[in-house]
Amino acid sequence: MPARAIVQEDHFIESLDPGIRLHLREKRLRGRRRADPAAAVLCLHGQSIPAPAAYDLPVPGYSWLDWMAARGMHVFALSIRGYGLSTRPPEMSAPPGNVPPASRGLVAQRDIEAAVRFIRRRLEIKQLNLLGWSWGTTTSATYTANNGPLVRRLALYAPFYAYLDPEAAARAEDPRRPGRWNPGNGAWRWATEAVQRERWDGSIPKGQHAKWREERAVRRFWKEQLRYDPAGRRRRPPAVRVPNGAMADAYDRAKGKATYDAADIACPVLLIRGDHDRSSRDAHGTTLFNALRNSRQKRYVILGNATHFAQYEWCREQLFREVQLFLEG
Repeated sequence: MPARAIVQEDHFIESLDPGIRLHLREKRLRGRRRADPAAAVLCLHGQSIPAPAAYDLPVPGYSWLDWMAARGMHVFALSIRGYGLSTRPPEMSAPPGNVPPASRGLVAQRDIEAAVRFIRRRLEIKQLNLLGWSWGTTTSATYTANNGPLVRRLALYAPFYAYLDPEAAARAEDPRRPGRWNPGNGAWRWATEAVQRERWDGSIPKGQHAKWREERAVRRFWKEQLRYDPAGRRRRPPAVRVPNGAMADAYDRAKGKATYDAADIACPVLLIRGDHDRSSRDAHGTTLFNALRNSRQKRYVILGNATHFAQYEWCREQLFREVQLFLEG
């Protein structure tokens, strides 16, 4: 479908807290102004990547938002405060220091609530679908558990859930006070391309990188992140500021503490992850699947030859189709 058939609007909506504005990207087919709940989707990003880079990579064939919009969906992608073009909380304008982590999941709930209110008013609907990736699977699921009647279906790509993982917890805890979050982690951190590359490269079998992904997509993935951080572009090496709230949430999960009870979710839920995902592992998927005991319909799909970044890999259309099939159900 020609790109001109898809309309993009970028909204800057007020959050529930004074001084915080949120970037919400909208895409739809030209001529479509309203949507029924089955076609409305709000997408939520992961711990270090703002919504446009997560769902709307400007490389032909790689924008998940375009893919959904071309099939009649009315899609929105929200950047939580501290990410992308959304307001950075005050603590992110100062040195990280021994400051509580910025943009924790429970704070993100307020931003999701603001976006849901905006979308419901704009489209004149009572329900919508949620799609979360990585950390976005916990923020979207938490919102659903607390606001069940507003969510039609919940799709979780690279899902996380709480279970005891001492090794993961040890990486973020205070060495002087084992069992507690390390305040030295600070409110935020700089993330470089090398750090992200290692996480992605290390998930793919040696010598198979060209068979799993296209290098131009990898380069654009990083370039898009830098677009939203002018100060980071001036650094050497370039880097992007990342709130540490998602890291603190991950620490709590590894200690067995969840931000929601999966039994509180009644709507249909899709769990989908790559078999080579080193972050969202089968223990997360299986634990969450079993905990979703009150979901009216649940499925757990594992993509072969896919990592945590499947939407940028050759397998991406398989991911897109599985999620689309679920949302249309």
